[in-house]
Amino acid sequence: MADFKDIAERLAGIVGHEYIKTDPEAVNDYVVDKMEPKAVLFPENTQQVSQVVEIANSENLSIVVRGSGSKMAMGNPPKSLALVICTSRMNKMIDVDTANLTITVEAGVKFRDIQARLATQEDRCYLPLEDLSTEADEEICSDRSHSGSFLPIDPSSADTATIGGVIAANSSGPRRLLYNLPRDMILGVRLVTPTGAIAGAGGKTAKNVSGYDTSKLVVGSMGSLGILCEMTLKLLPLPEKMETMLISFDSFKDASELADRVFNSRLIPAAIEVMNRTTYTSLKVEDAPEFEPDQYVVAVGLEAFHKAVNRMVNEIGKMAGTLGARSQASFEGHAHQRFWLAVSDLDSTLAGKFLGLVKAKLNYPILEWKGIFEFSDRILSENKIEHAILAHAGSGICLISLLLDQGDSASMAKAVEVMGQLLGHSHEKGGNLVIAKAPTDVKRNLKIWGEQGTDFIIMKRLKEQLDPLGIMSPGRFVGGL
Repeated sequence: MADFKDIAERLAGIVGHEYIKTDPEAVNDYVVDKMEPKAVLFPENTQQVSQVVEIANSENLSIVVRGSGSKMAMGNPPKSLALVICTSRMNKMIDVDTANLTITVEAGVKFRDIQARLATQEDRCYLPLEDLSTEADEEICSDRSHSGSFLPIDPSSADTATIGGVIAANSSGPRRLLYNLPRDMILGVRLVTPTGAIAGAGGKTAKNVSGYDTSKLVVGSMGSLGILCEMTLKLLPLPEKMETMLISFDSFKDASELADRVFNSRLIPAAIEVMNRTTYTSLKVEDAPEFEPDQYVVAVGLEAFHKAVNRMVNEIGKMAGTLGARSQASFEGHAHQRFWLAVSDLDSTLAGKFLGLVKAKLNYPILEWKGIFEFSDRILSENKIEHAILAHAGSGICLISLLLDQGDSASMAKAVEVMGQLLGHSHEKGGNLVIAKAPTDVKRNLKIWGEQGTDFIIMKRLKEQLDPLGIMSPGRFVGGL
C-alpha cells in the first residue's frame, strides 16, 4: 500500500481539500466504537463516492459509511477502520413526484426534511426544514396542495436520521403495524459497490423488475455490501385525521387485554404500543398534561378518514373503560405527530441521561408478545435493573433499554448475564435478540446480532462475492461479516 499521505492527497483531489479531514482532533468526532479513522471524507455525489471507493479498494482501505450518526451505535466494533465516508453533502431531493406518489433522494437527506417537503404548509409546522431559506415555497409545496403526502416510514431518531441510514439499518417504529417496513417502500436504488462500480436497480413504478428484486438487497445491510447513494421511494397521501389515545392501567394483564381486543376487532390502528411507566415518563410528552400514567400505558395511534378515526376512538375508549383504565387522554393533529416523534427519539433521550445505556431489540412470533414482555419485565426487576420496555404489540417486536451508569461494572456484568437469558428465551420462542446500543467494552461480551440463522451461509457467500477484500464495514455485521 502507498504512503497514506499520498493516498489522502489523491482522495482530496476527488472531494476537495476542504472536504477531507485527517487531523486527529477533527476525526475524533467520527470514531466508531473507539476506533479512529485515518480520514473522514464528505463526497458531494455518487460519482465522487465511486472514485473514493475505487481508490480504497485498490489500496485495501476499510470503509465505514456515516450519515447523521444516529445508527452508528449498531453492530460489532469494526475489525479495522481507515476511512469514514460521510453522506452529509449528498442532501439533494432529486425528483419529488407527488402526482405519482414517488420521491427520489440522495442518501444524506434528513428524514424530517423529506416529510416537511412533502407536507402542506399547514402540516409542516411540527417538522420544519432545517433551512427554509434555501428552499423556494413553490419547490416545497406538493401538487397535492390541499392534502399533502408523506413517506410512510416510521424510523427511530426520525428527527436526526438520514434516509440512507434509515434504509441501511431497515429502521422502523410503532407505525410499521399499518405502513409495513422500509423495504416495502423501496422502488429503486443506486449504489456504489465495494469495487467502486455504480450499480442501479428498480425504478419509479411499482412493478419495475423482472427476476430478482436486487434493490431490496441493500435494505438492512448496514453498509456491508456497498454504499447506498440514491433511492426512489413510495409515498402516500397524508391521512385526513390523526389522533393518539393514551390509556393507563395498573396491571399488564389489563393493558395487554386491551391490545388483544383491538386486534380481535375490525379496527385498523396505525400503532399499538404497550410500555411500562418508566418508558412513558422518559418521553418528552407535553400535549397530555392531565394524563396520569399508572404502571403500564397503552398508546394507540390512529390515522385514517375522519369517520374511521372517530369510530375507533369511541370503541377503544369503551373497551378501556370495561377493563378498568385508570386514566385516558386523546390528542390530534400536530400533538399526535409530536408524540410519535418523541417515541422515535426515545433512544437519544435515554442515552443522554444514561451513558451506560444498553438497548436490545427482541423479535418473536406475534402471539408470543405478552409472554416475552412479562418474562423480560420480571427478570429485569428481579435483578434490580432499572429498565424501559416498549412493545410493538402487533408487530412481534419488543424494545428494552437498560438504564445503567457507564462506570457501574457490577451492573454491567449483571446486564450481560440478563441479556443472555433474554436471548435464550426469545430464541426458544422462535425469535432472536439484537443489541442496538451498548458501550464498546460491553459489546465484546454480548452476541450483538443474536443467534445466527440458517440463512447465514447465503449472507456470507454474498459478502465474499460482492466484497472479496472485506473493505466495507468489516466485522460490523452478522457473524462478523
